Amino acid sequence: MSASVARIGAPAFSRIYRYDRALRRKLTPAGWLLAALAVSGAIFGLNTRESLIYQVFGLAVGLLAMAFLASVRFGIRAKVTRMLPQVATAGAPFEYNVTVENLDDRPFDPVIVEETLDGRRPTAQEFVAFKVREDRTRNIFDRLVGYPRWVSLMRLRIGATIPAGRIEELPAKQSVTARMRCTPLRRGELRFESVTLARTEPLGLMKALRRFKAKESLVVMPRTYPIAPLTLPGNRRLQPGGVAFAGHVGDAEEFVSLRDYRPGDTPRRIHWKAWARTGRLVIKEYQDEFFVRHALLLDTFPLGDSLAFEAAVSLAASLVMMPRGNESLLDLMFVENRMYTFTQGRGLGAPAELLRVLATVEPSRGKFSELAEAALLGVNRMSGGICVLLAWDEQRRALVANLRAHGIPLRVWVVDDSDAKLDPGPMASDARNFRVVKSMDLEQELARP
Repeated sequence: MSASVARIGAPAFSRIYRYDRALRRKLTPAGWLLAALAVSGAIFGLNTRESLIYQVFGLAVGLLAMAFLASVRFGIRAKVTRMLPQVATAGAPFEYNVTVENLDDRPFDPVIVEETLDGRRPTAQEFVAFKVREDRTRNIFDRLVGYPRWVSLMRLRIGATIPAGRIEELPAKQSVTARMRCTPLRRGELRFESVTLARTEPLGLMKALRRFKAKESLVVMPRTYPIAPLTLPGNRRLQPGGVAFAGHVGDAEEFVSLRDYRPGDTPRRIHWKAWARTGRLVIKEYQDEFFVRHALLLDTFPLGDSLAFEAAVSLAASLVMMPRGNESLLDLMFVENRMYTFTQGRGLGAPAELLRVLATVEPSRGKFSELAEAALLGVNRMSGGICVLLAWDEQRRALVANLRAHGIPLRVWVVDDSDAKLDPGPMASDARNFRVVKSMDLEQELARP
């Protein structure tokens, strides 16, 4: 029944939410109080013969009408620019500047600065599928109707809270900077749409608004936590064509021999000095490389609400940011609409690059078997593995068992918010490396050795 109500009510919720945001932007706290007084007067003053409360209603409506006429237009000519940081982190507030240049010949004071972020309206199907933990503590009416859930979903879609800034005085033909404070609510991309300049009308009930388009975007990184030192035993493995992974460390600069050029050889391996000396093309032959290579398998197939998935992404991001030696590689593997593998180490990529990838990863609609197949295909090059899983079912147990059967040392993290005790299964012989974490206790669990 709740799903049916949500599916039918989604269009109405969208309109209500849009009107609510417009009123919140237009009315001041005093205006809201007067509007509430007008509504109360309308309800209790229906019988005009036995009560004089209707006069309060008329007075309140008259004041609101005058305030509306006074706030119809904010005739300011200005140029607005925004200075955002390069990146942000989910849950970590940051400050940035909004500069307002007054192009008019008259000053304005005070001026309120408000940000508008783009939040794409969810479809009815997305709204039905959205679940929040707070629903368990709400009353039956709120859970059945679902408007509080719509508000929670839109807050996540918008992605951040930005209190209004204030410029006490904006002189004529001058620029003033307002300091804004933004708190990202989620990882991903924040899309800044516009900046609104507002000025309270003389009655102090409504604000005159002027909107300036200023489209920008900001990538919000997943939240990371300190992790206790993680040591996985594992030997250096043969990496066919390993020189492609090498930078300027380890065995990278050594080659086996020189030979004559053959059709199809890459020009990047031509020994130019030998060609200049002998007059014929000579190719450098490299030996296969041996070095440590770990796989980080991220489960992108959530079975419940989004909180566990976000915790898994934060866990993977924390593992990516762990200090690593120059001689090792880390392969981040996950499935979205297809299989992805991103490699870090030996000059191939910095941790910040993998963090940007994790900032935009979404739940997958594919099958977990795709991730398992990709992991088993690269098992011969793998020195060790770290599995971040969202469940501990037969498919995931089978993957762990297959990797261990190939002699791959593993650390398995299972994000599970239930109170059930999970059987280590194929990890029973190495139970120390089998960890079950709850979304709310992620920071404490990662710090545990």
